[in-house]
Amino acid sequence: MNNDHLPAISWQSLQPAVWYANKLQCLPGFSFGPRVIDEHQFIFVAAGRGTAFIQGEPYDAHPGNLFYYGPDTVHHFIADEAAPFLLYGLHFSWEEHIASGRSSGIKIRDTAKFDPAQDSKQDNRMLVGNAAQSEDCLLFQDMRQLSIERFEPRFARLAECYSAESRAYTAPLLRGLLLELLAAMKQEELRTSSSQQPLSPIISAIAAKCDEHARERYNHNWLGQWSSYHPDHIARLFRAQLGTTPYDYFMSRKLALAKELLAHSELSLLTIADELQAGSIHNFTKWFKQHTGVPPGQFRKLSRFI
Repeated sequence: MNNDHLPAISWQSLQPAVWYANKLQCLPGFSFGPRVIDEHQFIFVAAGRGTAFIQGEPYDAHPGNLFYYGPDTVHHFIADEAAPFLLYGLHFSWEEHIASGRSSGIKIRDTAKFDPAQDSKQDNRMLVGNAAQSEDCLLFQDMRQLSIERFEPRFARLAECYSAESRAYTAPLLRGLLLELLAAMKQEELRTSSSQQPLSPIISAIAAKCDEHARERYNHNWLGQWSSYHPDHIARLFRAQLGTTPYDYFMSRKLALAKELLAHSELSLLTIADELQAGSIHNFTKWFKQHTGVPPGQFRKLSRFI
């Protein structure tokens, strides 16, 4: 499938609406589908096992599996006879469309069994984030694996919130819980990725050196001095392991230091600019605002506002 036409929504634009959330202990052999819906759905397997079909593609479904599909995507689930599913289901929209009544987004239609040999598959993917910044993106497709310990409580909270007495704040509360769920998925993805690819001692040491020298101007030759390898070679290794260039990593540490000094010291902006070797207070202000969205003086005021 062509990534050029991958549906996407930015983190900043996310205004999801939860239409339905529940917890279901399936009976042996219980099934639903083949069917399609008009919204989006997560199915989280908390316990048990069975088989899932997404557009005719079979999956052995086990605890921790998260299934996703969008509008008009044919899906079918069959619980095992000996160890039937315990499922959490979540019907939602990526962008909120206010309508009267909680179930406005729930539209389910039974359909014929999907035949991959004859029926055309649609692109069942959704990208949250900017494709140009892959480290911040969260891609949803048929199935992904989640931690039972971390994520069952989140789905349980959504189901509990939905089933409680409806209040004026229920819809925004559900939205907030869904946003937290999505952010937690991205955090686990990053955590899993970093644990699978531990940093080499050289790259770990260079990252630590960047922290130590964050007050100084960046010097590409440092990479050679700190490693005894050619700076360009180390830069390639650094990016391969950390997903960012040594310069960008160094500047992120300088920015973190700038925030720390603004929030927790009484140093003037000019002194901080000098401390960070920013060149001038004008350059410091322009750089800081470019990366945070606010000038340093305003950041200092906000950091001390309760």
